[in-house]
Amino acid sequence: MPNILYNKLRVMTYSVSEYYKNLVLKLKALYAQEEARAMADRLFYHYLNLSPAKRVLSANTLVEADRITLMDEALNKLLRNIPLQYVIGEASFMNLEFVVNSSVLIPRPETEEMVSLILKQYSDRMTGNKLNILDIGTGSGCIPIALKRYMPESNVSSIDVSKEALLVATENAKKNDVDINFIYADILDQTQWEALSQYDIIVSNPPYVTNTEKVLMQPNVLDHEPHIALFVPDHDPLIFYREIIALAKINLYKAGSLWFEINEMFADELRNMALNQGFKEVNIIFDFRGKSRFLQCLK
Repeated sequence: MPNILYNKLRVMTYSVSEYYKNLVLKLKALYAQEEARAMADRLFYHYLNLSPAKRVLSANTLVEADRITLMDEALNKLLRNIPLQYVIGEASFMNLEFVVNSSVLIPRPETEEMVSLILKQYSDRMTGNKLNILDIGTGSGCIPIALKRYMPESNVSSIDVSKEALLVATENAKKNDVDINFIYADILDQTQWEALSQYDIIVSNPPYVTNTEKVLMQPNVLDHEPHIALFVPDHDPLIFYREIIALAKINLYKAGSLWFEINEMFADELRNMALNQGFKEVNIIFDFRGKSRFLQCLK
């Protein structure tokens, strides 16, 4: 009993400064210093509502015991390679907040870049013009929700084969106050295409990591993010692209655009595939890391 009381007392006497240093020190056992500090900053903001500036100003303030308990639990998860976004249950994308869990991929900066490119292409039509947009592979809903938020006049639909992902995406649409038409469907089943409309924009970040690339992936991704949204078979790595290009050939308006996030290893092959299907212009676009990451196809 005395030990329990002592432990409770010890937890209650951590100052903000002390606990932050302790958190960073423990995280550095697994993560680089810069990443450890970024994680600690995120935990302090999530659990204590303290930005880095407020944390410095509150350095001598005692951290409440219940907050330390929650943050210690979060720390233990991080030390088991569980991604930070899953630990706190949220992620940022295009200055919007999204609920995330292990049923959906964590939104990536590269995907933000693709959405920004689409918005730039249609910047002169963001108000007063209704665009029909289809996103394929909803996940957390980050792509369709961001497009709807920044092109509010548009009609946006989004497909996923995972019911769990659609539940998360629906929650995120409500969270971000947008109306998205979510559709439970398998894009690989062409009999389900009949229910789809005609679109000005079709966009997809489909699974594109081959099974042989698993050895190159970090444990926090490989062990915790949904494999159904990541991997494709080695013998047919372009299976989703092939079907989506075929769909776009039918369901994309003339002068419409098809956008993909892609595996850089298959950029040229995908470009040729789209050209062979009749797209008049196909552009490979590099991401901020200089990798062939996006494909823009104009009908």
